[in-house]
Amino acid sequence: MTLFGRYSRPVTARITAGALCAVLICTGLIALPAAQADEISWGINPGGDEERSSFSYELDPGQSLEDSFAITNYGTKPLNLSIYGADGLTSANGALELLPATESSNSIGAWIHVEEPSVILAAGEETEVGFTLNIPEDAEPGDYVGGMISSFIDSASDSTVAIDQRLATQLAVRVGGEGTTALAVTEASAAAPIAWNPFAPVDATVHATLANDGNLRARGSYTVKISGPFGVAPASHTFSAEELLPGSTVQLEQQVPGFWPLLWQQVDVTMDAEGIDSLPAGSSTVTTTFWTLPAGWILILLVVMGAATVLGVRRARSGEYEEEDEGQLESSSTG
Repeated sequence: MTLFGRYSRPVTARITAGALCAVLICTGLIALPAAQADEISWGINPGGDEERSSFSYELDPGQSLEDSFAITNYGTKPLNLSIYGADGLTSANGALELLPATESSNSIGAWIHVEEPSVILAAGEETEVGFTLNIPEDAEPGDYVGGMISSFIDSASDSTVAIDQRLATQLAVRVGGEGTTALAVTEASAAAPIAWNPFAPVDATVHATLANDGNLRARGSYTVKISGPFGVAPASHTFSAEELLPGSTVQLEQQVPGFWPLLWQQVDVTMDAEGIDSLPAGSSTVTTTFWTLPAGWILILLVVMGAATVLGVRRARSGEYEEEDEGQLESSSTG
């Protein structure tokens, strides 16, 4: 398991201000004895005198710097940790994840050299592990995100499964050069249930693909608008888009409430992007269509049409009877 912040078992422990997300990358899942809950517990933070919740740098290609990673053993037993850096990525649902230990890093994880890759801390002990970040001469400009990881391999003697418990602090680097923020929605689709109630709007499920084709981190908001033929009865809602790393793509799914099904519907998804500095970075729109079935109104229409047909037939027959009666009266008077 990878957490950003402080970790202890069970995972109801405090999380530091730098807590960002939790990503399960265990090699297996097993129940751990309750007696171990207070034995394994540690916390991490950026080292040094400055209070920081994460590492953040701006460097040019070929530059390097030194920093440190602070670790505290809050448990009651000695703690053996592995320390290393890893690349970050955006998962399909938009969460920040770090590569597992079994996968090689190509950027931040490969640029970090840790002075002590393995440390053993006594109960209550605190230490700072130094590391050097070297930006290659040929590094492309843009944003890179990863993390400094502390890893505890739990291989209990009564279990054949080893669990890699990882606690990380985010590390972000902006490499100097030309930067581009290009966050855009690329495709969309929508669907809605059958509308049996003719006097109530329905909810639509809208899917969209969001891609960051630039080299800088980006976020923003997107608006979903649903309308009927010729733009009638529009309904729109705005949602926030979490930060997306360069080169990442995520699938969005939103419930859009309160639109009236009018058989043919148009959906417009508009993305208003901004950089992590909150400066606007343009907008993009994708349009698609879908069919809805206002079954309630169709049933009402069928009932009305049926009633009108029956009434028309009855009136027609009544008119025929009146003509026959008039014809008989004329015949009687003539005879």
